[in-house]
Amino acid sequence: MRTKFASIFVLSILFCSACKNFKAKENDSEPKDENFNTVGVNNEYQIEIPRFMNGTTGLNEEASLQYQSLRHEAYLLIIDEPKLGFEQVYRDLEQYDDELSVLQNYRDARIQILSRTTKIINKFNSKPFKINGLDAEFLELEAKVNGVEDEIFYFLTFVDGGEKVYMIMAWTVKNRKEEHKKTFKTIAESFELID
Repeated sequence: MRTKFASIFVLSILFCSACKNFKAKENDSEPKDENFNTVGVNNEYQIEIPRFMNGTTGLNEEASLQYQSLRHEAYLLIIDEPKLGFEQVYRDLEQYDDELSVLQNYRDARIQILSRTTKIINKFNSKPFKINGLDAEFLELEAKVNGVEDEIFYFLTFVDGGEKVYMIMAWTVKNRKEEHKKTFKTIAESFELID
């Protein structure tokens, strides 16, 4: 009886260990193309969305695209604004910084708006890069959201699309950051204007 119990115990430990190793490898792997669908919005832009996410309308009324997965605790939205309109409003409010690009001003304005409902705990340096030839910046934040127990990890991407500026906002609970970070980056890097 003891031998049988010991065998079951050892097998349980090995099984849990294997699951843990599988999960670690799963988190380290790059997202695969076949796990995404291309979604076009208003014949204006397209982006790759993970198959595990579904369209929704309840995340933000300003958003032109909204997806979520309650099971995976992953959320995504895109907000876009005419560049000239944004610049004019912020100049009128005397909050436009001429030493920054329109994209950097838009980034700062969106972070200020986000900070009205969140307490930003960690803000990692933004990283400029190109997405399909467009100027863009990544920015990662960790924040405490009013009414939410867990800290939230935000992966923000700001894109200068010529006539418009875009914010791609992806987020999850902080303890799932490593699980989703590469997927969020893949989503952002797939952003493309439709000619």
